[in-house]
Amino acid sequence: MNAEIEFYSRVDASEVVAAWIERMAAAYGDDSPAQWDYDAIYALRAEAFGDGPEPPTPAASNVVPFRPLRFDRVAHCQTIAAGGGLTTFAKYGRAHYSALGKAGRAATVAAHGEGYWRGLRAVKRWRAAPRPSPALARAVGEYLADAA
Repeated sequence: MNAEIEFYSRVDASEVVAAWIERMAAAYGDDSPAQWDYDAIYALRAEAFGDGPEPPTPAASNVVPFRPLRFDRVAHCQTIAAGGGLTTFAKYGRAHYSALGKAGRAATVAAHGEGYWRGLRAVKRWRAAPRPSPALARAVGEYLADAA
C-alpha cells in the first residue's frame, strides 16, 4: 500500500512540474534567460505548485518566553530511589533491609577488614539502630497511664 501511495505522489509531482515547464515554454519560447520576466516566472511557479502569496510576518507576542529549568539529575535520581525504597519497604518489610545491611557489612569486612568498616561508618555517620530499653518503655507507659 505504501509503495502505491509513493508512486502516485511522484506521478502528481511530475505532472505539476511538467505543467510548469509547458507554461514557461508557452510564455517565453526560445527567448534567452536574460529576456525573461522573473516576476512572471514566480507567478507561474506559484500557480503551478499552488503556492499562495507569502503570509505576513506575525507580530511579536507580548508573552515572556518560557525558559525551562536546568535538569537536576541528582534530585531526579534521589526522588526515584526514595520511591523505590518505600515500595520495597512496603512489599518486603524491615527484615529485608536488615538482611541487606548485614550482608553488606559482612562483604565489606571480608574485602577490606573491620577497621575499614568502622572508618566507613564514622565518615558516613551511620549509627547503629537504637536498642529498645525496657526501663524507658516502662517509664513511658507509667507516664501515659498517669496522664489518662
